[in-house]
Amino acid sequence: MRDVAMTVSTKHHADAALSGHVLAVAAAIVLTIGLICVLGVVSDHAVRQVFGADETGFRNITILALVSCMAAGGLLIRLRIAHARVIRHARFLLPVGTDDLTGLLNRAAFYRAFDRVLEAADRGQPFTLLLLDLDHFKDVNDTFGHHAGDAVLARVASRLRNVCGGEAEIARLGGDEFAVIIQTVASGNHVARACQLIIDEISKPIPFDSDNLLVGVSIGYLEVNQPDAGRDDLMRRADKALYTAKDRGRGHAVAYDGNMDKDVSQRRFFERELRGAVLTGEIDVHLQPIMAADGRRVVGVEALARWNHSYRGLIMPGEFIPVAEDTGLIHQLGATVLKRACQAAVAWPDLFVTVNVSPLQMRRGDFPALVQSVLNETGLSPGRLVLEITEGIMIDDPEKALVAIRAVRSLGVKIALDDFGTGFSSLSYLRKFPIDKLKVDRSFVRDLDMGAEAGAILLCVINVGRALGLEVIAEGVETEEQATFLRNAGCDQMQGFLFGRPMEIGEAGRAIRRGRTVHVEAA
Repeated sequence: MRDVAMTVSTKHHADAALSGHVLAVAAAIVLTIGLICVLGVVSDHAVRQVFGADETGFRNITILALVSCMAAGGLLIRLRIAHARVIRHARFLLPVGTDDLTGLLNRAAFYRAFDRVLEAADRGQPFTLLLLDLDHFKDVNDTFGHHAGDAVLARVASRLRNVCGGEAEIARLGGDEFAVIIQTVASGNHVARACQLIIDEISKPIPFDSDNLLVGVSIGYLEVNQPDAGRDDLMRRADKALYTAKDRGRGHAVAYDGNMDKDVSQRRFFERELRGAVLTGEIDVHLQPIMAADGRRVVGVEALARWNHSYRGLIMPGEFIPVAEDTGLIHQLGATVLKRACQAAVAWPDLFVTVNVSPLQMRRGDFPALVQSVLNETGLSPGRLVLEITEGIMIDDPEKALVAIRAVRSLGVKIALDDFGTGFSSLSYLRKFPIDKLKVDRSFVRDLDMGAEAGAILLCVINVGRALGLEVIAEGVETEEQATFLRNAGCDQMQGFLFGRPMEIGEAGRAIRRGRTVHVEAA
């Protein structure tokens, strides 16, 4: 039935398009006749020569042209009315409850279908409810425009139909949110595999003009054997699972469980409060010292965002940065941190400052302009700014990542690859991308206490960086034994609680002025 509906919809949209072409032809006719009329008035001599007309004949030709122009104008008006009727007719014949852009069910129609599914479930027919939210969709709209966003939504709808089959109830609830109901007897493993198929399919590139658009999808799902709640409550449960999926870093499918209620409440609290925090200055910047290999000389600082909430106290970035990315606040938040870090670093001319950059920030075409603006405003030398990126930006879309990194680096800014060794980096990425520094993840340093094998792995990681001519910074250094190993292994710089915890800007400045040495007791 839905295929028939789509055929009807397509036919009448085609009729509407045809009437649009007729309008264009009619407009051209009117323009031509009008031009003849105008030329006749402007150059009556030319008309008399062409038609051999005397004064009376010329007057008759002019009247004929004017009458023709008015007649053509009336034709154009009638065609416009007919065109509007065709459009109204097409919309009227479009199935009630169908989303215009995707051809899927809209929210109201989906709820009606959901009610029917619940009735069947009461008679013993189990089902699975999936809620889907596209990842990076806002970036597509911001970078390529809403036409690109519409193309993505239409293609996602098509892929959902292909994966889920004709028996599934599929809807676009609004924006980039979709819902699917599958009436089937299925184990949890089967549902998880189905979700992974959806994730894999939607993650494939979407051609648009000369570009390939990339989005992902997060899924929260709820398996219902015997309904113990109404439609709205079941939707809320699936929504909580979706929130959890997005919290895990996008591209995940998560089943609902009762423990999610508290986690989702906290996330919604963050969403509600974070916007005001960015505007009112509750987001602060703390600095952690980066030491030379000798462990006694500060050579740089890392800027770290901290949220000083009015009654919850200090909130760490791991809790609010994912929320900022999901809500689009990461751009404003990132700009605030970048500016404050550069302002602070100006006071210490021989130190560099590193600032973490979200992949979402790097993907925006105006990010290099933002960096240049901050450098101009603060007066910080570009060579003293180091932007820390994660491996994810190189893996998601390597070609665009390369363009973005080159654009920023052309300003004189340096690039550090953060958390090296924890993801999927390969030597080919390190050779291809213009990276200046490697930051070895703290997990490698922490594992040194586990024996010689852990030390051998860390030594290999350091040697990779040195072989490629990169400066190597080790994170998470907490003991003198770790520092000694890293120093002997050829690590260039170190940071960690052994040298100082992240501090407020004023406190960090005082520690640096005391002789460029920071110890635990000063943190």
